[in-house]
Amino acid sequence: MADKKNNRIRLAVDISMTALLLCLMAFQVTGEALHEWFGILMTVLLIVHNILNRKWYSSLFKGRYTAYRVVSTIVNTLLLASIALTAVCGMAMSSHAVPFMYGLLPIAFARQFHLAMSFWSFILMGYHLGLHLPAMTAKVKPSKAVKIVLNVIFLSIAGTGLCFFLRNGIPGYIFFRTPFAMFDYDKAGIIVFLENIAVLFFFAFLGANTARLIKAAGAKEKAAKDISLPVFFIAGAVLAGAVCANIRTGKDTFPGSTLPSQTEGSVMTTATSQKTSNEKGSPSDGYIEVPGGTFKMGSPASENWRIEDEMQHEVTVSPFFIDPYETTQEEYNRLMGTNPSNFKGDRLPVENITWLDAVNFANKKSLDAGLTPAYKVTDEGVTWDRSANGYRLPTEAEWEYACRAGTVTPFNSEKSLDATEANFYGHYPYEIEENYFNDSVLEARPGEYRQTTVEVGSFKPNAWGLYDCHGNVNEWCWDYYGSYPSEKSADPAGASSGTRHVYRGGGWNDFAKNMRSAYRAAGQTDMKSFNPSASVW
Repeated sequence: MADKKNNRIRLAVDISMTALLLCLMAFQVTGEALHEWFGILMTVLLIVHNILNRKWYSSLFKGRYTAYRVVSTIVNTLLLASIALTAVCGMAMSSHAVPFMYGLLPIAFARQFHLAMSFWSFILMGYHLGLHLPAMTAKVKPSKAVKIVLNVIFLSIAGTGLCFFLRNGIPGYIFFRTPFAMFDYDKAGIIVFLENIAVLFFFAFLGANTARLIKAAGAKEKAAKDISLPVFFIAGAVLAGAVCANIRTGKDTFPGSTLPSQTEGSVMTTATSQKTSNEKGSPSDGYIEVPGGTFKMGSPASENWRIEDEMQHEVTVSPFFIDPYETTQEEYNRLMGTNPSNFKGDRLPVENITWLDAVNFANKKSLDAGLTPAYKVTDEGVTWDRSANGYRLPTEAEWEYACRAGTVTPFNSEKSLDATEANFYGHYPYEIEENYFNDSVLEARPGEYRQTTVEVGSFKPNAWGLYDCHGNVNEWCWDYYGSYPSEKSADPAGASSGTRHVYRGGGWNDFAKNMRSAYRAAGQTDMKSFNPSASVW
């Protein structure tokens, strides 16, 4: 009785883990916060699964190993390892469920490994279920006609699953060729789940026919006939899926299948000089005065790839001065005595610095210029002295206002952006996700992906003379990340508290959609990345 009860519990856990995997693979439906909590629940179920399977662990390397036992043992081991790695990497990027574990692993590594391992977990779970299906359905004895109909249906669903597997660029993820998740947020949630179920079914179909093949190979009679059927079914599903995918794409490659792998962007520092509008004339440090004004911060509902936290609202900004260039490694090294950048070069933007590094750089720059530092840094945190005349980070509102330079389009140049106008992941211009199979309709076509930062000022400035507002490296802002207010505001400085600070602008390895003027990103105070940087004003 105890064994039967444990088997029922194990089956329930397996079903629950499979359902959770389907939800976890539908990130564009669940959203970031729910995705993280589903991940925590999956981790708990994984622990329960291991406890229930303690007898399986104790029997490893004991007794006779048949071909089926060898295959199932390998699959089970890989499945458990991939889910565990997915969980660890996910927690290392957590902003909601376990934010205290953020940075446990390098973010660039964690992001790409989490992406790859999550798809491997999904694949192996399907295969694992399929291996056990023949034994679970052994007592089901349908008639020959029903069996033929079912086989046709199963083969069709499996072929459809393979088609979605290829069409959605999953090979690029599992082989570490695509470091970013390309999700279609416009796709209906039910369609996302149905596609994922079909993909899962394809690998369950492979697992089931693998089990039948192994059983047939060990049979003494009618071996040739029994072996040919699972081989035929597997080949039929693969052929159907490949043909269907090629008809859909007109190409023999799929999204992400040929993209080079790379690490995440770098932290750049931009600085702003806190001079007041009462000071006349241009500052001697080469900073540009940005005129005050009122603008709509955020993005309109019609903007493609907008995110809910970009709620459009009216903001008034006072005049301020800003460095037209991202902070160079030469200047950072002169003041700080160190250069943490991954890509070395005096005229390259400094990167791989934290928000706190950017704050300390602003203070050091102020002292070097004989100005009063804007920030007080203690063990309790950082406070901003608004009366000080030293250099400081821009607020998020100031950054977007300066970036837009009076524009209302997704980018400060036009509706789209190509690799000749900014340094970014040039293979992925704006809106390519929904036009991957017909990029001729795009305003900006795929272009060069440089895989490195470039010298500051390498591209045309915006209308107010500011360079690299889009791409190269992000810029740290003063603000804690938080929701925008719905009412009008003047010179807002962000949320009063939080765990992450905003950085803006996108980097050398970001997709164009993440370089929109309204796009928001955030990281912990001590996060190092080769994408955000700091501007001192």
